[in-house]
Amino acid sequence: MRRCCAFIVLMVMGAQVFAAGRPTSGQSAFDRFFAPKALRIDLYHAGDARDELYSLDEVRKESFWAGNPRNLIDTLDLGSCLLRVFDIKTNTMIFSKAYSSVFDEWKTTGEALAGFSRTFHESLIIPLPKAPVQVRIDTRDRKNVFRPVFDLVVDPADYHVNTERRFADLRVLQLVENGPPESKVDIAVLGDGYDANEMHKLRKDADRLLAALFDTEPFKSRKTDFNVRLIETVSAESGVDEPREGKYRGNTLGLSFNAFDIPRYMLTFSNKVVRDAAGNAPYDLVVIIANAKRYGGGGIYNLYSDASVDNEFSSYVFTHEFGHAFAGLGDEYYSSEVAYNDLYPKGMEPWEPNITALLDTANVKWGDLIRRGTPVPTPDDSSYAGLVGCFEGAGYSAKGLYRPCRDCIMFSKKVGPFCPVCRRAIDRMIDYYTK
Repeated sequence: MRRCCAFIVLMVMGAQVFAAGRPTSGQSAFDRFFAPKALRIDLYHAGDARDELYSLDEVRKESFWAGNPRNLIDTLDLGSCLLRVFDIKTNTMIFSKAYSSVFDEWKTTGEALAGFSRTFHESLIIPLPKAPVQVRIDTRDRKNVFRPVFDLVVDPADYHVNTERRFADLRVLQLVENGPPESKVDIAVLGDGYDANEMHKLRKDADRLLAALFDTEPFKSRKTDFNVRLIETVSAESGVDEPREGKYRGNTLGLSFNAFDIPRYMLTFSNKVVRDAAGNAPYDLVVIIANAKRYGGGGIYNLYSDASVDNEFSSYVFTHEFGHAFAGLGDEYYSSEVAYNDLYPKGMEPWEPNITALLDTANVKWGDLIRRGTPVPTPDDSSYAGLVGCFEGAGYSAKGLYRPCRDCIMFSKKVGPFCPVCRRAIDRMIDYYTK
């Protein structure tokens, strides 16, 4: 109890904003407000489809913050959540970052809609402040408007801020190196379900899947903008959990098929363990590869992506899920089984850059890429193959949502190119981290 009270914590639904002011950005702003390390705020996020509650787990200092000190304010308008950080003394917003959470997916499931509650662990990672800050979380409501849901004041000098380095004995290998973290996209690859005798397999699997990613545009052309580090996470047992088969294994990071009761969907709910392991290297994004043959994977924007390594679709899944987690791309398919109910409410424009509800045909979000004379909506026939338009069927819905092209790696289950709209979204994200 005393530990939590050391922080001034306001956990309220619809919290009022008590820090405002002009956003501050740039290298000089970073030097003024931050030190070149990270502050990690671990939270519990609980509730159902109607109600939600945040509570504090702990606050930790970490050795690395890999973000871009020239882009402290996130203006990309992606994600279901928005983290904002305010310097209390100057009443100035000094950092922001959009992301999506496991809870935001969970609350659209049948269980949550029926009033069943669950709790998930989440981490907010910011550059280490030099002075006390207010941390605020907003989430998008059903009208696509961000609403405040949580406020927390943290003093980085408080002696309750944990400085322990966990998993300090993990080996970190540099797989791709192109420059300092502050000017590159830094990926931390972790393996799950690899026992102590399978580290050689982990390295080979990581090399093979990364080769597939960097053979796909625009990653191929922009490989020099990336650093990749492999963190050799050892599991007690080989493989990951497969609940429908009654197989539960001692895999360190907790990856499991059957997330939200979808057989192919693979997530981990052991967020704290993942963050503790990843904290041994600078990273902008965590990628987890699962030592499993079964088809599956998952990806959540600015959280992590994962994929199984030993089936014929592994390269596709690895690249597809990376598109979700890195660039906020939405699924363009509409015929596969999913757990979500009304994930995209009628009359609301999805925030994902590659899905539209086509609420205004004269102002399509990727309209500048549509060739003059292409009808909108666009007929789904071969005469428009390779062209950008608005093809009905996307976001798990056959009607009412539209994708940019007839085909894309976010649509078809095959290794292939990203469409021009997805490529632009990826380029934009790479620029965010590097320029």
